[in-house]
Amino acid sequence: MSIQINYLIDTLLPSMFLRFLLLICAISIFNLLTPALGQTINYDKLQEEIFVLNGNNQNEKSLTRLEAIINDSKSTAYDKYHAYLQKSLTYKQLYNYTGALINLQKAYQEGQQSKHQLETETRILVERILIHYDLKNEKELLETIKQIDPGHLHYVNKETLAFYICVLGQLELKKDNTVAAEKHFDDGIKLLEQQNPRHLPVLYKAKIELYNKLKNKQKAQEAFNKGFYYANKYGIDIYRITMLESMIFYYVENDDYKNAYEVQKKVSEERRQYDAANRSGKLNQLEKELLQDRNLEESKNQKKVTLLYIYVIVLLLGLIIALFKLNKANKQRRLSIEKELELLRFRLLKDAKSADTEESTQLLKTIDTSKLKPRHLEIIELVREGKTNKEIAAELFISDNTVKYHLKTIYDILEVNNRSDLM
Repeated sequence: MSIQINYLIDTLLPSMFLRFLLLICAISIFNLLTPALGQTINYDKLQEEIFVLNGNNQNEKSLTRLEAIINDSKSTAYDKYHAYLQKSLTYKQLYNYTGALINLQKAYQEGQQSKHQLETETRILVERILIHYDLKNEKELLETIKQIDPGHLHYVNKETLAFYICVLGQLELKKDNTVAAEKHFDDGIKLLEQQNPRHLPVLYKAKIELYNKLKNKQKAQEAFNKGFYYANKYGIDIYRITMLESMIFYYVENDDYKNAYEVQKKVSEERRQYDAANRSGKLNQLEKELLQDRNLEESKNQKKVTLLYIYVIVLLLGLIIALFKLNKANKQRRLSIEKELELLRFRLLKDAKSADTEESTQLLKTIDTSKLKPRHLEIIELVREGKTNKEIAAELFISDNTVKYHLKTIYDILEVNNRSDLM
């Protein structure tokens, strides 16, 4: 029982303790060095969520939601790309094109670090085209369009692709290619009808300009009615405003200043309620506050990482010390066992030798030793001790030949043939 307890204490407990230390150390190093696993984000749902918030004039909630994704340690580069892209669209809706372009650039940088470089690069180019079009930056617009590879447009969702087609149609309209322009607009309308009809006012606004150019009042009015219908149906303020603005130009072009004035009053009231400038300013302020919070959080995280490094180092040192002590204890235990084995072997040999001596003595008693002289007995004992003739002669102070003579006499008396038989 005591042997089993000692085995547990000396062998199993140190082994279990060592494994426990190794497990803790491995977990700590894994948590410290393993890249964060990407969180599960449904990008379509995220886009819908942000659009609904922005459509309800809750842009600050949109920004807070997107910043949470950007600052989440579990977010991948692709997650952050989508978050920055939605931030850009949020700023763009408030006509803050500077903020939109800044966030597009950040989206591009994150996209380049992901496995979707071609997709993200194509989407960013299209979004830049839309912004340059809104800002009437013709030179930048045409240069960016040249960078688009038509074979890569399948990476762009149908909704964004419809807006891009609308821009192409506007460029054709500017060149008085009304047939090509109308085809582009109709293609865009088909895409949005399939994908997201709430954005149809964008295309019908373009068609109002087309029919205004063609002096087709009926079709222009029809386009306005359809566009305004979808703007009201989905409750999108910005689309309602843009549709009304299109009709202002339509009435002015047709010298109907009375209706133009009435519509202008509606637009002014709508814009006052929409209050894009004030909302954009609030977003900028919120962004500053979120940046401060982010910096504070990063500082806290840095302290946590530093403490974790220290913890891992201390744990490793503890592991090294434990290994050293365990090795030392094993070495001492091994030496102790070797000493015990040596002592046991010595005792066994001693017992065996004692038994052999007793057996020899008994054997000698059975042999007639009366003819053996004391000198003979001395020589027999020295032979049994393994000494050579020369060593026997030196110990008894006789010559080698005398030893040989006595041995021959002993062989004859004991009736043995050689030294081995005598031993």
